[in-house]
Order: sequence, then C-alpha cells, then structure tokens
Amino acid sequence: MQSLRISDLRINKITLIYPGILTMALAMYLKSWFIAVPGIVMAVYPALGIDIANSIYSPSFQRRTAWILLALSIAEAITGFGAGPATSSIVYSLTFGALTRGLALQLHILLIAPLSLFFIIHIASGIGLALIRRRITWRPLYTYVIPSALIVLFLITMYLYSLLVII
Repeated sequence: MQSLRISDLRINKITLIYPGILTMALAMYLKSWFIAVPGIVMAVYPALGIDIANSIYSPSFQRRTAWILLALSIAEAITGFGAGPATSSIVYSLTFGALTRGLALQLHILLIAPLSLFFIIHIASGIGLALIRRRITWRPLYTYVIPSALIVLFLITMYLYSLLVII
C-alpha cells in the first residue's frame, strides 16, 4: 500500500481557469466587481509560469480556446439571427418555438462577455506562444506584461459591456 504524498496533490494550473470564468460570470450576473477580482486572478494565474506544458501558452490550451470560441461564435450567430426582425421567424420555426425573439436577444447580449473573454485569452495565448517559439525568454513578459494586458483588455471589454446592458 502506497501512502499519499503532498506532491501528489498538486493542482494543474490550467484547471483554475474554469472556476475563474464561473466566478466572473457570477459577478457579471450579480453586478458585483468585488466578486470578479478573485475570478480574474484565478483565470489569469495559469499564465504565471513559463512552463509551456502547464500554462496558457501551450498549443493544446490554444486549441481548446479555439474550439470554445467556435461554439460561442456559432451560438452568437444563431441568437443574432433569432433576434433580428427579418430572420426571427425562421429561427423560431427551426428551433420548434424554443428560441423566441426576446430570448434570442437576451442570449445574444449575454454571450458577448464569454465570447470576449475567450477571445482575449486566445489572443494572449497565441502571442505568448509565438514569443516562446522565437526564444524570447524574458520571464516578466510572460508573468506580468501579458497577464496585465489580458486583465486590462477584459476590464475595458466589461466596462463597454456594462454600458450595453441596462437592467
């Protein structure tokens, strides 16, 4: 029987992104930036390592964000057509009445935040991966500059999003 060691309990940094995104989504729903701060920290924390296999700069992470972006883009397009005055009846009949024009508009607006988040993360991942491939090894670039730019871009996006959503 083998005993459990503390080193066996290490958390993969990539897994912290998903609770971070859920925390940010909850913060947007509750309109509380106080809750969003831990979410932003958890979502950006994986960037704090230049180890390419366990960071946002890995090719596998970039592929995962690309697939998520594709799904979100398709959902955004469908809800956009469902919210349009000329095409809402087509989407309503194709979804057997499940996606009404009002619901499509609400979902279309709600999908802006996760779409922008994954777009920003995907771009930051691609920039970091391109710099690593060019053998730029200045560690503060990967641990401070790129994550800070990621946070600033997301905060700007959320500010503009808050101007759009009036409840």
